[in-house]
Formats: sequence, C-alpha cells, structure tokens
Amino acid sequence: MARVLIIEKRGGIRKLIERRFSDRVSVEAVTDIGLSAEKVSASKYDLVICDVNGRVAERLKVVHALQKLSWQHPNSKVLIVSDSAEPPLASIAAKSYQWIQRPIPDVDLGALIGAVLEINPDTDNSDLRNPELLIPTEFEGILAISLPMRAVIQQVIEAASVDAPVLITGESGTGKDLVAAAIHRRSDRKTYPYVPVNMGAIPYELIASELFGHEKGAYTGASETHKGFFEQAHGGTIFLDEITTMDEKLQVSLLRALETKTIHRVGGNKDVEIDTRIIAATNEQIEETVKARRLREDLYYRLDVIRIHLPPLRERSGDISFLTNHFISRFDAMYKKAIRLASREIYQLLRSYPWPGNVRELKNVIQRAVVMAPGAELTPDLLPARILEVSAQNRESQTAASIIHVGMSLAEAEKTLISMTLSSVG
Repeated sequence: MARVLIIEKRGGIRKLIERRFSDRVSVEAVTDIGLSAEKVSASKYDLVICDVNGRVAERLKVVHALQKLSWQHPNSKVLIVSDSAEPPLASIAAKSYQWIQRPIPDVDLGALIGAVLEINPDTDNSDLRNPELLIPTEFEGILAISLPMRAVIQQVIEAASVDAPVLITGESGTGKDLVAAAIHRRSDRKTYPYVPVNMGAIPYELIASELFGHEKGAYTGASETHKGFFEQAHGGTIFLDEITTMDEKLQVSLLRALETKTIHRVGGNKDVEIDTRIIAATNEQIEETVKARRLREDLYYRLDVIRIHLPPLRERSGDISFLTNHFISRFDAMYKKAIRLASREIYQLLRSYPWPGNVRELKNVIQRAVVMAPGAELTPDLLPARILEVSAQNRESQTAASIIHVGMSLAEAEKTLISMTLSSVG
C-alpha cells in the first residue's frame, strides 16, 4: 500500500485522496511544514503533498524545506499545490518537486496523484531509476509526465514568447490542436481571437471563400460580404490543421498572406490588411510532401520558422498510466459512475499496445470501458479485442524467443516453430 504524507491546513487534499484511493493509500496528515521533517525521518513516504499559500517569502521558505526533505529522501516524490504562483527560485540549482497552481479540478488533481502512486507503488520499485517517471504536469490542457512531452511543453512556452509562424507535426491523435491553442493562450495575442480551421474538412470549392472571405455577388449565393477566417482572427491566431491538403493555387494565396500581411477577398478588387499569426499542422512527413511537390517549398520554409514535433504515444509509455487515470476520473464524473480503481493488468495491457490512434484512441478506449463497467473496478474484459490480441501476440513472441535460442540448428528451430503453430491453431 502506498504511503502519502499531506501537509495542509484545510483538509481538502486529504479528503480527495481518501475518497478516491481509500483502499490503496495510507494517508497521514500534518498542518505544519516543521512537523513533516519529523514524520519523514520516522517513516518512508511514496509521495509528500504540501498545500502552501501566503507571501512570497513564506512560500519560498516552504519550498526550501521541501527541497531539503527531497534531497534527504530521494525516493519520496514531492508535489506542491498552491493558490499562488511559484516563487522565483534562481538560487536553487535543481528542482526536486512539482508545483501545481490552482485552479485545478479535483478530477485532474486526483489523476496527477493517481499517476504517481501507480508508477511508484513502493520504494523498492526498480522503475524509480527510470528518469521518465517524474511527477506529472498539466499545462494549458496538455497532460504529460514523460520527458519527451516535457520537452514539448518547453517548446510551447518558447514559441509563445515570440510572434512567428509555427509548424506542428505529429501523427493523428497526438494533440496538435491542444498545442496550437496553448501557444495562443500563452502569447501576447491571447486577448484576441483564436480561430482553428481544419483544412481537410472544408469543401474544395469553398476553401478560398472561407479563408479569405468574399464580396457581395462574388458568386451565386454570395448575397452579402463575408469576412473569412483570416479577418476573423485579426490581432490573434489562426490554426490551419492538415495544411498539406491545400491545392497549389491556395498555397500561393497563403504564401502571399504570409509575405505581405494582406489578403484578397474572392470577387474583391482591393487588398485587406491582416495582423494574424499562423500556426500550421500536419500528420504527414512534411519533408516528403515537399519532395513530392504536394507542398510548395517556399511556403514550407515560411511556415517552418518554429517546429514542434509531437511524439506518438507508443514512444512515451510513461504518459499512458497518467492519461488513463485522468480519463477514468473524467468519465467517471461525466457518467456518474462509482469506479474507484483499475486492475494492474489494465495498465500492463495498455502499455503493451502500440496506439496507432495515439491519445485520442486511448481516450475513446477508457470512455468505453467506464461506460460499460458494471462495478467499481475496470477489468481487462472491458478493453477492445484488438488490445487483448496484441498482448497475446506479445506473450507468444516472448515464449518463442525463450524456446528458440542461440546455438539451435535451423532444422530444430523450424520444427519448434511448426509445433507451436499447430498447437496455437488446434
């Protein structure tokens, strides 16, 4: 059973943990940071959570105390929850805690805590040596725990600090739309409109009109002047998803908008000035689309000022447990279920699956499992057959690998594989 020490005066975090993890977590609580040192010296804790507020000097004092505690007990994770911003810590060389600023919904905070406890169920777990297993992070709706996604969050912060085009790449379902929205919300343009556009979803004959607008009478049915997405996003950001689906004529118009900061409405005879930041995204190998001349090279260079690549979920397995806990909490509340835990086998099955649909697929799988769950526990039979089949195939491969070994003759290996095949198909 995981051990958690809570340092708080209000008692809200303790109630949250006891409500959500009552049968898997042993909770102790103190009201003062000074008492925590005595507690940690006497016992080992998987997680120390501190609710801290007050003036900067008070927050900094607490942080220094928790920093010292973490250095003395490196197996104890430290999570700080506060209504206030993190104080400046320029004098501290390395952070050994995670700062979470409210507001954060209870379901998300519960998911954060659950991810840490699932990753670190006891202090003898060898996974503690894995640098991927860190306290999770929530940033502008982006949930992450793995090092690759932490690097993405850092890139988002850097991209938001400058006013330049951004190109986001990554497979479908990795969260490119979340990254684009996060860049806008952290930028100086955040008080102006954010207009997301899925280029692949707009009928071909309407793309130019939807993007750049049209004048009254420009074509049959154009009964009044229409401002396109670029004008609607004036002062703010336009997000062009599936950028490689544009035809060459539209690419020329987009290149002109980037270079001159003006657009030309369909049927119009004058330029319209725009002040709109462009963020583009694609799920294709964009260099290959340029080589195949499906994307103009000059437009590619204009868009590729800042590049952010989102790794697929299969390359950041450390995020799977964290995201699973988050989605369980979210859908449990949405559908008013009473799910309190997921079996350990669930996590093992999810981590062994390659997730071609990435986070979107994982979200749908957990939503289905929560809806179909008859009781308080998620069990493997609630997962789709494709996930169970992959796990079975992995076990067969491991079995074959253990039977066929170095030094075995080709004839012996062939005989063994044939026997295994006959056995598996009856």
